[in-house]
Amino acid sequence: MLPQVMPMLAVAAEPFDSPEYCFEIKYDGVRALAAVDETGWRLWGRERADYTARYPELEVLRRLPAGTLVDGELVAFDADGRPHLRRLLRRHGLTDPWRIRQARHWCRVRYVLFDLLYHRGRCLMQEQLVRRREMLADVCEKLDVPGVEFSHAVMGAGTTLYQQILAAGYEGVMAKHLRSAYRPGKRSATWKKIKPRSRSR
Repeated sequence: MLPQVMPMLAVAAEPFDSPEYCFEIKYDGVRALAAVDETGWRLWGRERADYTARYPELEVLRRLPAGTLVDGELVAFDADGRPHLRRLLRRHGLTDPWRIRQARHWCRVRYVLFDLLYHRGRCLMQEQLVRRREMLADVCEKLDVPGVEFSHAVMGAGTTLYQQILAAGYEGVMAKHLRSAYRPGKRSATWKKIKPRSRSR
């Protein structure tokens, strides 16, 4: 069975450009990691809380190769395509199976994947981020199911992306060093969260 890894955390930073970093949209959602092995699939959060039963539609993750462990963000979107955290949190707090099934109609959730920690049972956490993301993009392309998607990034031009995504109503930007290892449960300066000070958390 794959380990229940704790998520790597970022430090706050100001917008910047660097060829050594990739820049992704920072979605306003719920952080979650998922593992798929011979016993089935599991989904959990920062405090190792079990989210599996809360998102039955993500059972499509079982189609991933056994021995896969991914990191990502659960996100709900409004009619304009912007993340809707309040709606997601309403659904996230549900525990009754009937209410959870009903919630799938008024709160559709996407699982946006941004890191691959194990692939076919092999630990990738000491591999460079750029390599992990290349492998993750391939995994997502082969999975090709609704509700699970790859978090695309731009290289170098963090300031421009930051301005664009704020204008589009998103929360901010994540900057990650292309050579960074994954440090479970640790806050590292190789990952930076960039958003307006009034939204910092």
